Amino acid sequence: MRKLLSSAALATVAASLLVAQPARAAVGVTDDPILYWTQLMYGSVGGNPPVQARTAAMVEIAMHDAVSAALAHPDTSYLQGVSASGGDVRAAAAQAAHDVLVALNPTKTADYDAALASSLALVSDPVARAAGQTTGSAYAAAIITTRTGDGSATAGSTPYTPGTNPGEWQPTSPGVTAALPGWGDVTPFQLTSGDQFRAPPPPSLTSAEYAAAYAEVAAIGSAGSMTRTADQSAAAQFWAGAGGTSWLSIAVGLAADEGMSTLEYSRMFATLGTSLADAFIAGFDTKYAYSFWRPVTAIHGGDLDGNPDTAVDAGWTSYITAPSHPSYLSTHSIADATAATVLLAYIDDEAFCATFAGLSRCFDGIQDASLDGAYSRVWGGIHFSFDSEAGLAAGTQLAQYELGVGTFRAVPEPSTWAMLLLGFAAVGLSLRRRKTEFPQLV
Repeated sequence: MRKLLSSAALATVAASLLVAQPARAAVGVTDDPILYWTQLMYGSVGGNPPVQARTAAMVEIAMHDAVSAALAHPDTSYLQGVSASGGDVRAAAAQAAHDVLVALNPTKTADYDAALASSLALVSDPVARAAGQTTGSAYAAAIITTRTGDGSATAGSTPYTPGTNPGEWQPTSPGVTAALPGWGDVTPFQLTSGDQFRAPPPPSLTSAEYAAAYAEVAAIGSAGSMTRTADQSAAAQFWAGAGGTSWLSIAVGLAADEGMSTLEYSRMFATLGTSLADAFIAGFDTKYAYSFWRPVTAIHGGDLDGNPDTAVDAGWTSYITAPSHPSYLSTHSIADATAATVLLAYIDDEAFCATFAGLSRCFDGIQDASLDGAYSRVWGGIHFSFDSEAGLAAGTQLAQYELGVGTFRAVPEPSTWAMLLLGFAAVGLSLRRRKTEFPQLV
C-alpha cells in the first residue's frame, strides 16, 4: 500500500530516492557515469517540464553515442557523421554531459566544471582520459548542432488567442498567458511528427461522459473537498512538486542496483530521455489542437455548457493550482505512462519510495506510481479523468513505438544481418526483453 513516510522515517532518508529496502545512499561520482550525470542534470536544470525533458534527451543522446564511440561503436548511433572515437568511457560520458549542460544551462557552469573535474580525476590513464574527452566533446557538439533551430526557442511566442466560448481554454488566473503554445511543433527526437499520437477529441460538453467527469472533479478536486482522502491529497501535493520529468530521478534509483554496464545504462536512459521529450511534444500538440478548458473554468461556467447535469459553482477552487495551458490531455499522465512503459522494458518492477520538494511517497511498483501520478491530477482538481485517460493511452502507444524503433541498440552481428535479409527479423527482436504493456485507467 502507498503511504506517506513518517517524520521519523523521513529523518533517515539520505537521498532523493529510496528503492524498496534497504535505503540506499545517493548516487555519487564514483558510481556509473550515466547514473551520476543524469541525477546531477535532474537536480540542476530548471524551467518547465518540456524544456527539462528536451535538455535530458540531448544529454542522454550525447552520453550514449559518446560511450558507444569510446567502445568502438557496438551500438547504433543517433548522431551521424561524428568521426571522434576511442578513449576512456567515463571520460567520454562525463565530457559529453558536461558540454551539453553548460551550453543549455550556463548559469550552472561552475557546478558542471567541478563535477567534470571530479569525474576525470577517477581516470588514471592520461592518454585514455584525453581521448575520451575528445570523443565526448564531439558528440556533445553534434547534438547541440542537431537541435539548433528545432522550434523550442520560439515555442513560447507562437501566436495564440484564448477562446471565450464554453469548452475553450481561458486563463485560470489574472495575468496568466498560455504557456508554450508552439511546443507541439518542436521537432521530435524519434517521432515522425508531433501529432503522430494526437489523442482523439475530448467528450462533448453535452455528453453523459463529460457530466460524470465534471461531477467527479468538482467533488474530489475542490480545495475543501469532503470526499478526497488524506492519501489522495498527499498524492496531489507530491506529484505537483515532482513533475513529469521526475521519472529521470526515479529511474536512477531503480536502475542503480541492476548491475548494468555503462553502455547498457546509456541505452536505457537515452530511450527514456528521448521518449519523455517526445511525450511532452505530443502532449502539447494535443493540448493546443483542442484547447479544452480547465475544470475551474468549466465549473464556474457550468450553466453555459448546454448540459443540464453540470451544476455551476462560481466559488469553486481547485486543491492545487492549474498550469497555464489547456487541460486535455494531461501531459503529466502522458509522461507517467511513457516512463513506465520504457522502464518496464529494461528493469523489473519493484516497490520504491521517492522524495521530491520535501515530500516523500512510497509505491508498490512502477505501474502503481504511474497511475498514482495520473490520478493525482484529478484529485488535485486540475484535470478531468478523461484528460488523464487520454494521456495514459497516448503515452503507452508512444513509448511502445519508440521501443520498437530501437534507436539505441546493439549493432547486429553479421549472422543476424543475414537472418534479417532472409526475413527473420522477429528472431533478432525476440532476443530483447519483452515490453510490458501499461494498464489503462478504468
